[in-house]
Amino acid sequence: MSNPFHENTVHGTPVFPLQVYFQHDNEGFYFVPQHWHEEFEWVYVEHGSVNITVHGKQYSLTENEICFINSGELHEIKSTGSSLHHAIVFQPKILDFEFYDLCQHSIVQPVTGNKMLFPTVFSDAQSGLQREILPYLKETVKIYHSNPSGGALSLKLQLLHVIDILSRNKCFSQNISTSTQEDSISKLKKVIGYIKENYENKITLEELAKICYMSPNYFCNYFHKETGKTPIVFINEYRIQKASKLLSQSDISISEAAVKVGFDNFSYFIRKFKEYKGVTPKQYKELVKAIKT
Repeated sequence: MSNPFHENTVHGTPVFPLQVYFQHDNEGFYFVPQHWHEEFEWVYVEHGSVNITVHGKQYSLTENEICFINSGELHEIKSTGSSLHHAIVFQPKILDFEFYDLCQHSIVQPVTGNKMLFPTVFSDAQSGLQREILPYLKETVKIYHSNPSGGALSLKLQLLHVIDILSRNKCFSQNISTSTQEDSISKLKKVIGYIKENYENKITLEELAKICYMSPNYFCNYFHKETGKTPIVFINEYRIQKASKLLSQSDISISEAAVKVGFDNFSYFIRKFKEYKGVTPKQYKELVKAIKT
């Protein structure tokens, strides 16, 4: 089975695997379903608010707040209205030094080797640290988009400044994942992969539970603990996301879109679409059309 939940997008270039993205969402429709990648992802919100779920725990970020996503962590991003956020995505290896010195041994290698983990978000008591780090993230965005001569070195320096501040303030935590925890995460990724490969068809709890060698009841509790939502909610959200793409990118009818993404009850589709998107499918199509014209 392939891994559609494993993002295969190439970020940056082979010689400098770093890319900076921004998402300006006026309507609150932006949604990236749960996925994972080997790259680090640093997110900061310029204005508005964004919900980020990391391994089942939801964080609401508002203006000038930061979220660090470690390599391999399952996460999703969802806007909650008008917002603008930036994401700095890069391969850990670009931080490594060829010359093996004290910095490489005690700080950089533990971070790039996933032995030390970034804090997901800052606590209220660490608001001063967040303010200290934020200018480096903003400068990274500015340098990347202006692309000045020698920008690669400048970008790398900004990243190292952030790691230096986190290290000096003992913000990193040791990765103490046990083999049992790693096995649990591996099973979860297989389940999400199965959902994303088969969302157009009927999916039963029994099928998903079987992938994890669990009973349906135990599986539901396990899935909710790991993702922050029930399997049914996860499947519906993913189907609605696929339907919204169909409605925005083609002339397909609403009923055809519903069937194509796996809904066999049209009324239920309309209800769930409005629940997750805040508007009906018809209103969504009209809004997207107005934006394009």
